[in-house]
Amino acid sequence: MITNSGRKNTLYRLLGNTIAKMPDWLSQAHAGKGFKSPHLWIISFLMAFFGFVYYVDQTPLVNTSLLSHSFFTGVHDIHRAFFFIPIAYASVVFRIKGGLITSFVFLCVILPRAFIFSTYNDPLLRPLIFVLFTTIVSLLIAISLNQFEKEKKNNIILAEAYRELGEVHRSLKESQDQLIQAEKLSSLGQMAASIAHEINNPLSGVIVYTKLLSKKIAGDNISKQTTLNYLSKMESELTRSTGLVRNLLDFARQSPPNMREIKLNEVIERALDLVSHSAALQNIQIIKELSASLPRIMADFDQLTQVFTNLILNAIQAMPQGGKLVLRSSNDGNQIKIEVQDTGCGISQENMSKLFTPFFTTKIEVKGVGLGLSICYGLIQRHQGKIEVQSQVGKGTTFTVYLPLQHEKSEGASIQ
Repeated sequence: MITNSGRKNTLYRLLGNTIAKMPDWLSQAHAGKGFKSPHLWIISFLMAFFGFVYYVDQTPLVNTSLLSHSFFTGVHDIHRAFFFIPIAYASVVFRIKGGLITSFVFLCVILPRAFIFSTYNDPLLRPLIFVLFTTIVSLLIAISLNQFEKEKKNNIILAEAYRELGEVHRSLKESQDQLIQAEKLSSLGQMAASIAHEINNPLSGVIVYTKLLSKKIAGDNISKQTTLNYLSKMESELTRSTGLVRNLLDFARQSPPNMREIKLNEVIERALDLVSHSAALQNIQIIKELSASLPRIMADFDQLTQVFTNLILNAIQAMPQGGKLVLRSSNDGNQIKIEVQDTGCGISQENMSKLFTPFFTTKIEVKGVGLGLSICYGLIQRHQGKIEVQSQVGKGTTFTVYLPLQHEKSEGASIQ
């Protein structure tokens, strides 16, 4: 009988073997230069083919029996999404330059339809969001692969040094291999965490506001002020997304927080604003018990927003049939106490000790990679705070975060 521990070890071994083979595959992907590269022709063909699919319903071909009721007509959003395939391909093969060029070509392909054929009041909105999303993801792919190759080269150098030392101390070889493997998994985990959690939340908010805006415009029941308010929120989240791309490598290197004086209640409100639509869809009642007398603290606003966004999302996902979510802040001596309390399914005692372990997840209905709480734990520690959890199966869970009012001085901290 295969235990859970055995399955996990087998998964890690398969993942490690896949990671070890990736650099060889990536080096082969660069075979051929310029027009001699087969990858360039493949990417060009895919862009041309998806461009044909995107515009075919505007041509006389659509009147033929072959295309009149086919997949080639009437699903423009899906057709736009197809362009992500050659853009991602170009990012893997040609990295940042390839991703930027194919994203620009993508923009040039879809703009004419928006200008000429679109019947929407804001014809550029949806295409630009598609282009921005694909550009950001392509850059993340390219940056992650470049970082991975850099880590691989460092690991090769380290492995050479270990092999020379292993000739003297052969009994250390097994420990050295385990260390190299752990470093590979650590690098992969950092990149996966950045891509999966950093970029998903703001873009999800933008997509929701886009759908709301389209629905209200179609019904002709939206005011100018409401439209400007939606667009302002979308601009804010897209600006934050571009900032996340710039901070991706710094986060992977575990750089110190960018500390400034902030109001913690504003962080909680910002996090709640990003995910409140998910709570509304699941009929979840949100109760805010935020103390108005909280002192300001020195902290990184974006990193704490990420922490509380993850905690609130976890609480919402724990209540698929509805429930009550309580957000509570208070002054607790020389620290501030923040509680995120839900009436969801709860966590079993056997899983409580594993909650903050990387790659561990209890989510079944919602797919997760098991890195959200691990990231939260690390960010709170970097703020010299702590995070605790109490839970009872069938009754709910409470995550409690403690943040100090004053930080001990640490080398490398940046204070604005």
